[in-house]
Formats: sequence, structure tokens, C-alpha cells
Amino acid sequence: MTVAAVVLLAVAGVAGAVAWYAVEHRRPGASTAVWLAAAAVPVVLAGTATLFGLRGSPAGEGLLNVARAAAVVAAVTGGSLVATALLRVADRGTGVTSDDDTTGDASEAVSDPRTLRGGTSIGALERIAVAVTLLAGWPEGLALVLGVKGLGRYPELRRPAAAERFIIGTLASVLWAVAAFGVVVAVQT
Repeated sequence: MTVAAVVLLAVAGVAGAVAWYAVEHRRPGASTAVWLAAAAVPVVLAGTATLFGLRGSPAGEGLLNVARAAAVVAAVTGGSLVATALLRVADRGTGVTSDDDTTGDASEAVSDPRTLRGGTSIGALERIAVAVTLLAGWPEGLALVLGVKGLGRYPELRRPAAAERFIIGTLASVLWAVAAFGVVVAVQT
């Protein structure tokens, strides 16, 4: 069961990358339902990996190292899908979508990447930092990662949509990275 858990975690990382690439290239045309379906793929795989990891015997050091690497990959790739899907959900019911903005300001659409430029890259770096911090056994580092991100984004957070995007994106990103790390914990115990 432990080997299956690590394989599923690795597949979650690869599937997250493939799904993110496929949906991201359709970003303007991709509906919220498409983003949610794409995000469900790594979520289900990582959840199943966790269950398998909990049922198996503890992983050896070699397999544990593979699980650690797979967790970082899954954290980065799946996190992009999860965060974007949740940002799209945040825009539902508001009557505003990222396609509605014609001014380039993107001050109303939470899911519009222009609301906080560079968010995809910053989110990927954030998930790497969170995963590596946890893998290093230094959970206090999460405060440092989030503090640096908050300070870096502080001037932009005066706009309501930017603040909402920051909070939703950060929480989704961090929680997903922690969940990917959770699979490692499951296979090592």
C-alpha cells in the first residue's frame, strides 16, 4: 500500500501539471466547472494516496525520498489548479468575470490574474517554500513564508478584489501544499 501511495502522489503531481497546462491555455474560455474538474484530479489522487499511506507499513528511506520529491511537485502543480478554481468560485454570483474588464484595471474580478500580477509565479514559489519548510521539519518557517508574501503584496492590497484574491489564493495555496506534505507523513508512519 505504501508504494501505491507514493505512486499516486507522483501521478497527482504529473496529472496536476498536465491538467493545469491544458486548462491554463484555455483560461479565457475555461469555465469555473472546468477549473473545478481539473482541480479535482490531483485532489482525489492525493487523497487516495493519503488513505493508502495510512494503511501501509512505513516507507523505507529511498521510497520516502521519492515521496518527498513527489510532494513538492504535487504541491506546485496541484496548487495552481486548486487556487485558480477557488478564485473562479469567488467570482460566481458577483456578476463580474475576468472577461468583463475592459479597462485593464481588473479591480473587480477576483479571478483575473491581472488583479495581482505575478500571482501564478509567486504562488508556485510559495508552495515550494511551504513544502520544503515542512519537509525540513521547520513548521515555524510557514510564518516567515507568509510574512514575506504579505509584506511584498502590502501596497497592492488596498483594492478589495486584490485583498480577496490574496487571501483566497494564499490560503488555497498553503493548504494544498500542507496536504501534499501530509501524504509524506502518512507514508512514513
